[in-house]
Amino acid sequence: MSKEKGNAERNVTLIIKILEKLRYISPSLPYKYLQLTNNTIRNEERFTEFWWRMIQEGRMSLTIREAFNIYYYLTKSLPLGGSIAEVGVYKGGGAKLISEFKSDLTLHLFDTFEGMPEVNSAVDLHLKGDFSDTTLESVQRYLKSYSNIHFHKGIFPNSSKDLPKNIQFCFVHLDVDIYESTLSGLNFFYPRLKEGGVIISHDYNSISCPGVKKAYDEFFVDKNEDVFFLWDTQCMIRKR
Repeated sequence: MSKEKGNAERNVTLIIKILEKLRYISPSLPYKYLQLTNNTIRNEERFTEFWWRMIQEGRMSLTIREAFNIYYYLTKSLPLGGSIAEVGVYKGGGAKLISEFKSDLTLHLFDTFEGMPEVNSAVDLHLKGDFSDTTLESVQRYLKSYSNIHFHKGIFPNSSKDLPKNIQFCFVHLDVDIYESTLSGLNFFYPRLKEGGVIISHDYNSISCPGVKKAYDEFFVDKNEDVFFLWDTQCMIRKR
């Protein structure tokens, strides 16, 4: 990760933490800064209280809009049944969000837990070893209060070999930042996604992750599904 990008992310995190403190003084101020004054996200009290709590914990790298997209489409997908997956767990922020709202469905979490694998410098801006400041053990401790979670350490899709052959998914979150990992995720999960199931991917429109959009655009060129852009940098498909 570039020094400039790292500094920018730390600055955003600091601002959000300041807003979290200010909301006790002026509840409307954080939402005004986040341009959510007139947005019904504010009325989803269970979600907003949980998101602010996660900001305090310091492991949430998603914006409130991105987190809400996951919460909303996850909860809409639960009636389909099946399993849930996240590829690209990092410190567990997104995984905890999913765990909080997944009901009793099984969640499969995939990550190297050692940082970014090999990248293709022709399409990716990240470097091998980025996001290495995490461990499997620390994420397991972070999520220990939740049930029906399976951890799969290693490079995906090799790390999926222990899954049942007939497994199906209703919701998948991809947050892998690079071309090959995104394409691998789509190749694996798309045929195993239930009709009506959802895949959300982070960084589809992120300037720092051009490989994600390239993978999506190539994969879905001959598919029936449209790729829908979501704020802030996500995209979504729903299986037809």
